[in-house]
Amino acid sequence: MNKISNLRSLNEEHREEFGVLLLLDQIMRFDLLQLEKKDLEKVIDELDGIIAKLNKGFFKSEEQDEDLNFQKEELIQAEEALSQVEKEIDENEKFRINIALIEKDEEKLEPLLKFMEEKNILTVGSDNFYQPTKKGRDFYYQLVEQLESYVIHFDVFAYVDLENGVFGDPNQDFLEGDQWSDLRVAVSEFKGIDPFRVVFLAMMSEEKFFENPDWKFDLGLGTLFDDLEKIVQDQLEIDDLGYEDEGEIVTGEDVIKDIFKQGQLLAKERNLNKIENKKSIEIAEIPDEKILTKNYYW
Repeated sequence: MNKISNLRSLNEEHREEFGVLLLLDQIMRFDLLQLEKKDLEKVIDELDGIIAKLNKGFFKSEEQDEDLNFQKEELIQAEEALSQVEKEIDENEKFRINIALIEKDEEKLEPLLKFMEEKNILTVGSDNFYQPTKKGRDFYYQLVEQLESYVIHFDVFAYVDLENGVFGDPNQDFLEGDQWSDLRVAVSEFKGIDPFRVVFLAMMSEEKFFENPDWKFDLGLGTLFDDLEKIVQDQLEIDDLGYEDEGEIVTGEDVIKDIFKQGQLLAKERNLNKIENKKSIEIAEIPDEKILTKNYYW
C-alpha cells in the first residue's frame, strides 16, 4: 500500500490555520450570544413602543384589542428568549480568553492569539478580553458553511461496508465491527479536496478536539493535531480499494467512482428527509461542496 503517511504530513500552515479556527470557534460561542442578546433587546424595545401606542385611548376596536394581545404575547416570548440567552451567556463565559492569560493552559496560546490580532481576526475589548473583528466573524461564518457542507456531502462516507456495498446509517445501524471502512479521505482525494481539511471538519463537527480537557495546552504545545494527521495517514487511499474479480482487475479509481456516485444519491436522499422533517436547512441554503476547497488567507 502506498499510504499517505509516506507522502504527506500536516504542515505548519495547516496547524496554524486549524488552531486559529478552533480558537475563533470558541470565542464566537460567547460573541454570538452577545449579538443575539442585543437583537432581542432591540425587539423588546420596539414591542414596548408598539404596546404603549396601542394602549392609548379608552375605546379600542376588536381588531385593536387583538393586535394588542398579539403584541403582548410577542413581548412575553421575546423576554423569555432574552432570559434564556442571558443564562447561556453566563454558561459560556468560560470560552472567553483574557489578554492576561491567567489560566496556565492558555499561556502557550499567546503567540497564536497575537498572530490573530496582527491579522485583524481578533481584537482586545475594553474589558481586556479577546473578541472577533468583522473579518474574524466572516471567517467564522465561512467555517460554519464548511461544516454544513462537510456533513451534507461527506458524512455519508464515514461508514461503508465494501464487501456488501452498503452505507452505514448512524441512526439505525450498530456501527462497530471490522466490516465498516471510513472512505472520507479517499473520497476527498478523488474530489481533489484537501483530506486534512475534511478530517479537521469531521472532528470539529463531532467536537472531538474539545473532548480533551487539555486541548488548549496541547494546541499551544503544537501537538493537538497529531491525531488528525494520523487519521489521514491511516485511512484507506484510492489505490487500496482495487481488487481482482475472476482474473479481472478492478482499479481503485473504478471503485471510488461507483462509491461516490452511490454516496451522492444517498446523501441527497438523507438531506431531503431531514428537510421534510424540518431538521435541516432549506434546500436553497445547502452549501456546495466547493466551499470545502476554500482556504483562509490571513
